Amino acid sequence: MLRTVFLSGALSAVLCLAATAPQAQPTEDEIAAARLEYIDGDYAAALEVLMPAAEAGDANAQNIVADAYDKGNGVEQDTAKALEWWEKSAAQDFDRALHNLGHHYAASDPATSAGYYERAAALGYHHSMVNLGRLYEKGLLGDEPDLERAAELYEQASDLGNALAMNNLGRLYVIEDGLGPDYPYALGLFYDAAEAGSVRGVSNLGAMYANGYGVTYDPMAAIALYRMAAEQGHAQAAANLAYWLIEWDFGWTNPAEGWAWCQVAIEQAEPADLAGFEADCDYLSEFVDDAAMAAAAEIKPGLLR
Repeated sequence: MLRTVFLSGALSAVLCLAATAPQAQPTEDEIAAARLEYIDGDYAAALEVLMPAAEAGDANAQNIVADAYDKGNGVEQDTAKALEWWEKSAAQDFDRALHNLGHHYAASDPATSAGYYERAAALGYHHSMVNLGRLYEKGLLGDEPDLERAAELYEQASDLGNALAMNNLGRLYVIEDGLGPDYPYALGLFYDAAEAGSVRGVSNLGAMYANGYGVTYDPMAAIALYRMAAEQGHAQAAANLAYWLIEWDFGWTNPAEGWAWCQVAIEQAEPADLAGFEADCDYLSEFVDDAAMAAAAEIKPGLLR
C-alpha cells in the first residue's frame, strides 16, 4: 500500500521581529540591537531597551514586548499583557502584530482571527495571506470550505515569494475535492517552492513523480526527492521513503534503511501527526524482520544531514 501525501502545512506561527524607525528614545540603533539580543535569547538586556521604547509608542518594540509576555521571555508570562501590547502595536497598523493577534485567536475564534489576518494581508504581509487562506480552505469561516478564496490568497502570497503558499496552492490542484486536477500548474508551483528552499516543496515533487502527475511516472526520481527532503528532517518525506524502500520491489528493496526512516519520521513528527506515522510504521513492521530492525538502529544516526 503506497501512501503518498501532498503537504500544505498547518497555520504558520510567524513572529517576524523587523526593525522599524522608533518614534521616541531609545534610538533606532539601540532598538535594532535590542531586537537582535531578544532573538538571540538575551531577554533581560533586550527588554531594558524595548520596554521603554514600547512605552514611548514604538510599534515594533510593542510587538516584541507582547511576544515576551506571551511566552514568558524575561518577564512573567501574562497573556492579557501580551494582548494589550499587540493591540497597541496593531493600532498603528504594524503588520506583524496584526498577524500575531490573528494567530493567537486562530484556534479559539476564527472570525476574530480572520479580521486581523485581513488587515495584515491588506498591508502586504504574505504570512497572513497564507494563514487566512487556510481558514477558508478548512471551512472555518463559513458553512463550507471556500477553496476559491483560499486559492486567491495563496496565489497572492505566492507572488510575494511565500513558499508555503506555493505548496498550499499546488496541493489544491492535485487533491481530490480540490480545484483541479491541474497537474502541470501544481508541478510548476512545487518546483517554485523547492527552488525557494522549501523542503515541503521537494517532498511534494517526489509525490508528483511517485504518481506520474504532470510528469512521467518515475519511482527512482520519487525516491531521490523523498530522500533529499527526509535528510533535512521532513517527517512526511521520511515516511514516504520508508514505504518505497520497504514495500515496493523494483528489483531491490532495503527494509533496514526503510525502517530507519520510519523511526526518523516518528521522531520528527509534529504532535498532531504522530499517531499517523506510528500507525504507518506499525503496518510496515510486518515486512521488516528482526535482523533488518537491528541494522536500522545502526543506520539511523547517519541519515540526517
